[in-house]
Amino acid sequence: MKKILQIFGFLILIQIQAFPQSIIQNLNGYKYVYVPSLRYNDGTFDKWGIRQTVIRNLEKSKFQIIEETGITEEIKNNPCYTVSCMIEHTANFYSSTPDYVTIKFINCNNETVYLTQGNTGSVVMSYKSGFQNATKRAMADFNSYYFKFDYTKSVQNKLLANLPEVEFTNETEKSIKEYLSKNKLDIIEGIYESYQSEVMPYYKIGIIRKDDKYKAIIIECEYNHWKPGEVKAIFEQSSMKGFYSAKWYMGNKKPYQSFANIENEAILSIELKDINTGEKTQDKFIKMYPLVDGDISFNKVQKSSGSGFFLTPNGIIATNAHVVENAETINIQISNEIGDFGYSAKVLLVDSKNDVALIKIEDDKFKGLSEIPYSLIEKADIGEKAFTIGYPLNDVMGTNYKVTDGIVSSISGIDDDMRYYQISVPLQPGNSGGPLFNNSGDVIGITSARLNSKAVGMEVENVNYAIKISYLLNLYDMLPNSKKLNLSPSQSSKELKDQVKILKNYVCLIKVN
Repeated sequence: MKKILQIFGFLILIQIQAFPQSIIQNLNGYKYVYVPSLRYNDGTFDKWGIRQTVIRNLEKSKFQIIEETGITEEIKNNPCYTVSCMIEHTANFYSSTPDYVTIKFINCNNETVYLTQGNTGSVVMSYKSGFQNATKRAMADFNSYYFKFDYTKSVQNKLLANLPEVEFTNETEKSIKEYLSKNKLDIIEGIYESYQSEVMPYYKIGIIRKDDKYKAIIIECEYNHWKPGEVKAIFEQSSMKGFYSAKWYMGNKKPYQSFANIENEAILSIELKDINTGEKTQDKFIKMYPLVDGDISFNKVQKSSGSGFFLTPNGIIATNAHVVENAETINIQISNEIGDFGYSAKVLLVDSKNDVALIKIEDDKFKGLSEIPYSLIEKADIGEKAFTIGYPLNDVMGTNYKVTDGIVSSISGIDDDMRYYQISVPLQPGNSGGPLFNNSGDVIGITSARLNSKAVGMEVENVNYAIKISYLLNLYDMLPNSKKLNLSPSQSSKELKDQVKILKNYVCLIKVN
């Protein structure tokens, strides 16, 4: 390629195509700009430096560029403050036609806010200089434009202005506490804080009786569009004590009909759903006031759960580091044809940087396994079929294993992170730490995460990630007197359903308290 570039010793001819319908001041309605990686068909990323040229121009115009690792609480809670800068490059290396660099700014509604384009012309000195100059010309408007955030122009403002109205009360935390201290209370009444999860933000609510119903009133909330005094939910007593029908107002203030129940007098559990994915979750609220009589331990609330898989017959299990982080107790649940079994386990080694961990069953009831039926393979190809077995959302979907499949979409993760595979295998909370199998039933990775739509400011589907198995092997090799693992491909030709019948016995549910 270097020799080919040296052949073009001509003057650069740059042309720019303008788009008068695109008004650059539209960008004042967004606080942050996210610039995804520019990937070419040959699997390389930004090899001509186009993305970096765009970022430098944006920074000169005083834009705040965000990376996936720099997502703040404000960005999570206000996803429409972010606009995505999408770069397209025709890359017509051997064509006589001009080469185009197109830059689109797309908001959370998938609307193009601003668009510009430049081309190299038909004669260039070198590919790199031609592409970079085309990019600079496409960004020419930014040389005389300086960003200034204008809330009135934001999509966020327009969305909030169109939110439905909910009932408003004059109740405050002080007035709710006065009511709770002076009246005979139903078990559901009290002040609660949300047990935060991937889909549940921070709420502090007070539940008090209003006529024949119980109303949950906002005291504090990290979402700006929920104000203190607004009614977040309405509960009605069912025929069973401690169980209630619930009308819960979602993040978009639209009602969702569900049910709720009180667990051990101190925990309110409500079945809700993610408004982006439609997935149901069992969300918990901890009663903070008044104090509950009796010996009720908040440690009974499950801190987290995930999946894992056996590496050795004597009980060493692989999972994600974030699954067992800050674990006080670890319970391993295994299901097979004989029955369901639970064992206690301890952490052996953790690599938090690469999000892998090794735990080991330490329980006299565990007698060991006869063998491990799969190998650990360090290589996978783009387009290769893959599947996982795990325990997603086990408190809602049940404790039976679930199987999902797809392909390996890329051999790198977010921002070209080479520790990860990008996969189209659907993942949910609880899949973390499970095995990513290839078509032969061998393990090529550890399922880890999914791309957050709110973080990037647009809808994404089936963009998930798995940590490459080499990082697990590096951690395993640190164990003293570790036994050799099987690294030879099995070359199994069994159908998926037949593989699952065997492999499910070696995948476990991990519950952490």
